[in-house]
Amino acid sequence: MEDLMSLPCEPARRRSECNKCGRPSNVCLCPFLPANPIAIKSSVFLVQHPREEKRRVRTDYLVKGCLPKEKCFVIKGKKFSPKRYPELEAICSNPNTIILFPGPKAVKITDVPELTDGAQGYNLIVVDGTWAQAKGIFWSNSVLHKPLQVQLNDVGPSEFVIRMQPTYGSLSTVESVALALSVLEKQPSIRETMLTALRGLCGHQLDFGAVEHHCKEDIKKKGTGVTKEDVGDR
Repeated sequence: MEDLMSLPCEPARRRSECNKCGRPSNVCLCPFLPANPIAIKSSVFLVQHPREEKRRVRTDYLVKGCLPKEKCFVIKGKKFSPKRYPELEAICSNPNTIILFPGPKAVKITDVPELTDGAQGYNLIVVDGTWAQAKGIFWSNSVLHKPLQVQLNDVGPSEFVIRMQPTYGSLSTVESVALALSVLEKQPSIRETMLTALRGLCGHQLDFGAVEHHCKEDIKKKGTGVTKEDVGDR
């Protein structure tokens, strides 16, 4: 036993990771990301629940992988006071800022007027987390009620098939950003470029044993029940 105890321990081997996307090399997403960031006038601000970064599979890094660094920002937290988050207060007070969040007061994204200053784009805020987390953040922070509230229209089912969504038209964060930018930037190709990255992510996960999900709403209609309470990200 003493001889065994005296043997040097072999260091654990870490999986090789891609230097660009940070994922294990065998599930690298770089082949699905655009060779060059998508050129946009708008700026995207992901207001992210702190627990989201701990999720093994999420879509915020697909957004960051598709857009220029100077046009995509992540603000993490649950409570956003003006004193602690002055940058968010300033963004929400900007007349060119809109927040993507569905509701009776929300304007259709296709009805958002074009900015008079053609050289400047919108500031697009998207709440990133599970649907329950996103609702909690939105309704708990009055600062997020300052911008014009907008919602997507004419959306189909989510392609984030490895996570369960609550309703037929509920989309992941990357899908929401992709559709919103394709309208705001008047570039339909943005949607396909960003969804290519999502399909690559889902394909990898399905190859490694992930299960394809239907939305929670459809499952309830069929009467099969739902076993997962966490029903996808925004």
